[in-house]
Amino acid sequence: MANNLSSNFTSELIATALRNRAVFEIVLQHMKFSYLQFEPEKKVWQYLSKRFNKTGRVPTMGQLQQEFIDDDDVLDVLEKIDDVEVAEGDISGIINTFKEFIKRMKFLEANDRIVEVFNRGDKDKAYAEFMRYAEEFANFTIEEAKFETVFGDFTKRNIRRMSEDWSFRFKVPTLIDELDMRLGGIGGGPETGECVLWLGDSGSGKSQVLVHVGVSASRQGHRVAHFQLEGTREQCLNRYDAAWTGSLYQDVKNGSIEPVRLKSAKKIVKNMANTDIIVSSEETFNAKTLVDVRRELQEMEKKYGKIDVIIIDYLELLEVGDGINYTPHDERFRQAKLAKGMKMLAMEFNAVVHTATQSSSIPDELKQDPEFVITRAQLSEDKGKIRPFDIFITINQTREEAKNEIMRLHTDKLRDYRNGEPIYICNNFSRSRFYDRKRTLSIDWDDINNED
Repeated sequence: MANNLSSNFTSELIATALRNRAVFEIVLQHMKFSYLQFEPEKKVWQYLSKRFNKTGRVPTMGQLQQEFIDDDDVLDVLEKIDDVEVAEGDISGIINTFKEFIKRMKFLEANDRIVEVFNRGDKDKAYAEFMRYAEEFANFTIEEAKFETVFGDFTKRNIRRMSEDWSFRFKVPTLIDELDMRLGGIGGGPETGECVLWLGDSGSGKSQVLVHVGVSASRQGHRVAHFQLEGTREQCLNRYDAAWTGSLYQDVKNGSIEPVRLKSAKKIVKNMANTDIIVSSEETFNAKTLVDVRRELQEMEKKYGKIDVIIIDYLELLEVGDGINYTPHDERFRQAKLAKGMKMLAMEFNAVVHTATQSSSIPDELKQDPEFVITRAQLSEDKGKIRPFDIFITINQTREEAKNEIMRLHTDKLRDYRNGEPIYICNNFSRSRFYDRKRTLSIDWDDINNED
């Protein structure tokens, strides 16, 4: 494993950095002199970094040549750099190559540190170091400049928006009509890079809504990763099979799906060749961590292709994986870290992340009030954990509404969109349907709203 950048790549990297300030700032942040092979290269980079830190400007090739006018070895290096032709399409490849090199160097440094601690006999500390480095690797990225100007960068930004190839971010509708309308109108819904948090009381249908999201996304051609943190993989798959076939859960479990539904299911399967719902579960006593989720997502994408929707059922059952032993007193900090970690997953994989959380105890007289809706005030542990989430929806249902298979969704937080009145929907939990569109559209809601 090479411990230095090759001379040819160093020339490409510095040439790109001289011509692109964003790349220069990336290299400035991550470059170490030990990464460079030869002394003339180190002299060049030392001058570049000092000059930039002092003036805030990237030095020109002319300034470099003047600085080293009496150093033939450096001038030879500068000539090689000046001869490099850098096309716009080459920049991302150069940055990715640099990123992978840095990751290798960080791995070697981490390995040396962990071995050192382990050999001292401190196995617990070595393990903590391992977990810390694992989290660091999982979150590691090389970012372009964090700042963009409103006026100076407008033209570049507008060209990007108008480009026919601009499809990095895209909507993944929930197929809950009114909710999607609030999230962008026709064809609206959560956008990749966004996180959705569903909040409900015990037994309110949190797992069912996550299954609905998975089925809806897959039926639209999106690939889904579902992390089941409670219950077995078989239970989760049974729930999915009941939902997309419209069968009773018990029939699915017993292998006795109605013939007419089985016939329809076989046709659907043929049409789902390019997408799927990939289920991961933790059937041991070892809790799954954010690091585990990230690693498994990478494995899934290698095997199946791009993941568009990530479902985690549910928030509290996931572990951070940072080596810290959180006490019950620290639970709010743990959950806040998890929420932030999920947002990072959404951004890193350019996917929509859906997860659910349990509400705090609510007095029964409130729960049975059809005018009452759960809000962030009923979040358990810490209300601040919703900050990383772009969309926050609560699930509300009285006993009478449950009897009539009616439910209210309250949009407590819709980043970039306006909240509105509760969204009334029908459901059919007996067939694992969180959202019964046909009944929802046909029912006369005016009659319901005017009930005494």
